[in-house]
This record gives sequence, C-alpha cells and structure tokens, in this order.
Amino acid sequence: MLLSAWVKENTTDCKCSSYVKQSISIIYGGNKTTENFKPTGNIIEGWQRYESEFIIPADAKSIQVQFENNNDGAPVFFDDVRINPFNANVKSFIYHSSNLRLTSELDENNYASFYEYDDDGTLIRVKKETSKGIKTITETRSAMQKAIQ
Repeated sequence: MLLSAWVKENTTDCKCSSYVKQSISIIYGGNKTTENFKPTGNIIEGWQRYESEFIIPADAKSIQVQFENNNDGAPVFFDDVRINPFNANVKSFIYHSSNLRLTSELDENNYASFYEYDDDGTLIRVKKETSKGIKTITETRSAMQKAIQ
C-alpha cells in the first residue's frame, strides 16, 4: 500500500529542511502493531510531502490512521491524504463549491495542477506543483474587439 499526504506546520518562517513536530501513524487492530511515518523531500510553498510504502499484516482486523500534532499548541495542517494500492493510478479532482468549475487536479504523484478563471468563467491560467515549487504552465488572455463606428 502507499500512503501519500501533505503537511504544513504553522510556523512563522521555517528555515528547516524538514518538519518534525507531527506524524502520521497506522495502527493495525488484532496484532497491535503500529507504523509511524514522517514527511520527506523539500518543503514546497510551506508544505512537505509524505510518501511511504507499507504492508498490511495478514492478521490485521482493522486499520486506524492517526494524525499527531506535537507542535506545542501551534496548528498543523494535513491535506490531500491518500491510501491506495502501490500500483494504482489515482487522480483526484477538486471543484469550486458554488460555480462547479474545476479548481485543482491531483495527479498520480499527489502533485496538484491549479486552474484559474476570469470573471466570465474562461480558463486563463494553469499552474503545476512540482518538487521545485509551483510553476505556471499556460496563460491565456483574450478580448472582444469593440464595435467600429
């Protein structure tokens, strides 16, 4: 199985290479074993990614996912949590709650593409989250010519 998620510790200006004051644990019922996970990789726009493989024991009767905050009362945010088979190709889609436009798409690596629209609902910009930060992929502007008199 594959665990993938993003975490953000609410710090004013983290000069650290990794967040350490939180964790995700999987607790298996029946055999009382626990696996603990920590984020890895670069901190991108304030977020760090979890990506860990794990095997569910054959005698596990239940699975509990636990999110821990050891940040001395400061908030910790977990987002885009996924648990899926390792070879699965999972995509997720996020739509705006009122206009139902596609706002984000999470690819098989849990990196997001962001879609921005103008006031008329026309797609004007697509941004892609990468291991090096968020990059603009496409940007389009158009206008109608005013009537010539």
